[in-house]
Amino acid sequence: AETEAEENLKAETEAEEPIPELKPEQLLVADQKEALEAVSQNGYALAYLPSEYKSDREVVLAAVQQNGAALQEASESFRDDRELVLKAISNKPIALQWASEALRNDGELVTAAVQGDALALQFASEELKADQAFVVELVERHPRCAKFASPLLLFSRKFWLQAVKRNGRSIRYAPPVFRKDREVVVWALRKYGMVLDCVSTQLRDDELVVRTAISRHGLALQYASLRLRRKREIVMDAVMQNAAAIRYATPEFRTDPEAMAAQMFSEEKKQEAIAAAK
Repeated sequence: AETEAEENLKAETEAEEPIPELKPEQLLVADQKEALEAVSQNGYALAYLPSEYKSDREVVLAAVQQNGAALQEASESFRDDRELVLKAISNKPIALQWASEALRNDGELVTAAVQGDALALQFASEELKADQAFVVELVERHPRCAKFASPLLLFSRKFWLQAVKRNGRSIRYAPPVFRKDREVVVWALRKYGMVLDCVSTQLRDDELVVRTAISRHGLALQYASLRLRRKREIVMDAVMQNAAAIRYATPEFRTDPEAMAAQMFSEEKKQEAIAAAK
């Protein structure tokens, strides 16, 4: 038989009501004016407004202007509203992901989003990401865009040759096969010598490749192979381009009269250029 204490405990347990699941509270607003005030302070408040306001263009427009991510909470029809989507991506470029397929295939709108954040390109339509001319145009200003090109372009040698000719930094996002392609690498280095750091080990020991890099940026010497950092002609060229490159040569050059003279000449050229610019 149950004791009196056990019976009391059982009765208390049975009487307990289940703890309700905690959910975000819906914002209680009296009218459109209050809804507008709420989203003007925090655009994402749109998520907690009654559905009638998620279909109210004025309220939705105010919300995405304050926080572009609010577009995902708006009624589906607004995702195809070009003006409204443009406002959203102007505030938060990655809001492009919540636009309609038609607008994600709008080159002008996608370009506007990418100008704010290169990451936005990943949300463009597959058709645009496979458009070589379109992507190369974006890469010129935003090298990271190359990363989000379609697989058809990512593994196209023709694409990478065009991309690096427009912006050498884009080679950082190329598959390894192109970072060991001598022609692709040389074109990239002609634009920006410091990307020598991301090319294959074999090409860092290639004299033509390294000379191309240091002709643009003497400090790229630091990424050359040890063999080439010991080579007098290479070191002299790097130091003539940038006196500070001497620190990346092998130790014997730091007290070498010819190298020291090259440093002085390089520094004099730098000072002359500064004076001429004033």
